[in-house]
Amino acid sequence: MENPTGTKELMRSMEARANGFNLKCLAVLCGFDLLCKLCNDLGVFTVDPFTMNVAMGSALLAFLLPIAVWLIHDRLLKKEPSILRWGGFKYLIVFSVYFGITVTCVALTFHAILLMVLPGIFAAQYSDQKKLYTWMLIGSIVLVPLSVYGGFFFGLVDRNFFSGVVGKGVLPFRARLAVCPPGRYLDLFSHYVVPRLLAIYVINILLSGIGRRNADMLKKQTELAERANEEMKKRNDLQSLVIENLSSLIESRDENTGEHVIRTKSYVGRLAREMEHDEVFHDQLSNFMIEEIENAAPLHDIGKIAVSDTILLKPGKLTPEEFETIKLHTSKGGVMIRNLFANLDDPLFLQLAEEIAVSHHEWWDGSGYPEGKKGNEIPLAARIMAVADVYDALVSDRVYKKAIPKDQALQIIYDEAGTHFDPDIIRILKGIEEKAGVQAGKETA
Repeated sequence: MENPTGTKELMRSMEARANGFNLKCLAVLCGFDLLCKLCNDLGVFTVDPFTMNVAMGSALLAFLLPIAVWLIHDRLLKKEPSILRWGGFKYLIVFSVYFGITVTCVALTFHAILLMVLPGIFAAQYSDQKKLYTWMLIGSIVLVPLSVYGGFFFGLVDRNFFSGVVGKGVLPFRARLAVCPPGRYLDLFSHYVVPRLLAIYVINILLSGIGRRNADMLKKQTELAERANEEMKKRNDLQSLVIENLSSLIESRDENTGEHVIRTKSYVGRLAREMEHDEVFHDQLSNFMIEEIENAAPLHDIGKIAVSDTILLKPGKLTPEEFETIKLHTSKGGVMIRNLFANLDDPLFLQLAEEIAVSHHEWWDGSGYPEGKKGNEIPLAARIMAVADVYDALVSDRVYKKAIPKDQALQIIYDEAGTHFDPDIIRILKGIEEKAGVQAGKETA
């Protein structure tokens, strides 16, 4: 189902990007106007200096207006949201371009006709450009004749209309007026105004069609992305439901184990998020991966479902044979995860869940089980899980032991850095506890 809010937000975001790009183009047009004035000062163009200064000054102010509004709103006043996200800002940009190009054409006359397509190109970048083109086409009825007649009397000389009186240098207004009988005004209209209007109308209609097509394509892409997100959400919800049900099943076998999977998920998430900012691990962890590790963490003891109650709930010390049996929960857990989640189309979750289930009892020095992996051979998710698993086991009551104080449990874990646990993870764990201690001291003070 289409999400109107998401679509509108994407459209606003795309429009903000178009506004930002158009502001850069306006800065280029400012440079163009300054270059034209320089060419006139150097004698390359032969426009009356007063006319050139007024035309280029007016165009420069028009081009600079949206830039100034953006600078004041976003940079000086630092208001949120950005002016680029305001729906009316595109009108200011396009009409500033339209006015600036018109007065530029007055100075450069028919030689600058190609510039008249720029307002349409600016407008074509917006998804909702129908109103823009309507107003531009209406405005063309006034602005195109203005640029033609203004250019004829004040701008660069067109030799087709002033043959016989054109010499080198500037042709004054009175000289132009003297050689312009009434018939010439009609010639200007039929030879320049009408063709230019038709050309602008055709180009703007084509650009409008291109803009609408791009907007439709963007809308369809947005709808497809939203459908994909919906499917992903359904899959994640199903995945979470399966995990919750499995956790409940584990809890029904052993109340301590059920609470244990909930707590360890929290420990894993907190530790992994701190590791993400450490230079050793920041290339290995991302926001998405941490979420996947958190979701997979409750399944680390799923293999215990296959362990008999006699062993799982035994209050005393396990015999060597019983311990070998309970060690099998790691490899059995990996098999169960592959069978349960193979069809969920989430390879990263499947990989992480299997790694955690199989390897969370491996030791950094290679003395763990089931495969005797050591160091970085042990998957990172399993190394994180190992710390959370042991910590919670130490501070919790079990059928075979009593809980120990938090500080004592942490010290045991610190002492096993480099043997049982990844020393870099323990270093980060120490940092978390030190920060917590400092914060607690401030609150007590």
